[in-house]
Amino acid sequence: MPRVTFVHPEGKSGVVTRNLTLLDAAKELGFRLNHDCGGNASCTTCRVEVQSGAEHLSEIEFDEQDLLDREALRESWHRLGCQAKVLGDVVVRVPISKFAEPAKTQSETQGVDIR
Repeated sequence: MPRVTFVHPEGKSGVVTRNLTLLDAAKELGFRLNHDCGGNASCTTCRVEVQSGAEHLSEIEFDEQDLLDREALRESWHRLGCQAKVLGDVVVRVPISKFAEPAKTQSETQGVDIR
């Protein structure tokens, strides 16, 4: 089974099921990778930068390449987490600006002490 490493201050690394997308691998490892469109290749919020193991990801298909091209992300190390399937060990960097921060509760946003 392949090992996936998400490089990020809150990143995770672990063994995942082969043929999962990077997005599903993130879910399996408990790493929240943003995916505003629900993983349908309609946005680029799940974009990652492949640091090693690009050869262990599925081939890039038309929809993914088209979206990356529209966003001027033409370098081969850009991939969409919802489209790239894990075939072997891979290390990907998750840009901070694309990371899903946990939602704050109403009491946190209002500074209410709930003790």
